[in-house]
Amino acid sequence: MMRRFFYILVAAAVSVTAAAQSSVESLRAMLDSNRVSFKYALSAKDRPQIGTSGTMLIDGDCYHMSTKGADIWCDGMTKWTVDSEAKEVYIEKADIRDFLSNPSAYLDLMEDLKISEKSVSGIYNEPSQGAAVAFKLTSIKYSPLTGNSVQFFFDVSVLDDEWVVTDLR
Repeated sequence: MMRRFFYILVAAAVSVTAAAQSSVESLRAMLDSNRVSFKYALSAKDRPQIGTSGTMLIDGDCYHMSTKGADIWCDGMTKWTVDSEAKEVYIEKADIRDFLSNPSAYLDLMEDLKISEKSVSGIYNEPSQGAAVAFKLTSIKYSPLTGNSVQFFFDVSVLDDEWVVTDLR
């Protein structure tokens, strides 16, 4: 479920450039050439009380997503899903390149897009479960890529014995 939210967020962030740039190649180039950060809010369209919010930072293949109850760190090769309250960490191989190579597939699933310089909102129609997700991205900022994946690495060696670490790589 968190992976799906991540995809929605990245697709929506990419769509900010849709007003100024028309081709998929241009969209890909915009994401590949900028570091993007934003706040987000997601909710089920028919049930707005069901939702989540947080922040997102994307730098090339690396990202950090912070949401209620969890943080997801990805250095481009490995993804750590960290639930601090439950003291659990799931480690997986990163797989975002497949999505980033075809963002238009997700852009086609969005409707009612409202795009401004620092915000994007709309509805994402999730195909596998038939759900409609309302999303709003705010405080969108672009900056040059850093090329530094160190800040997107989660060091499990600093955790004490109370933590459960599940390595699925």
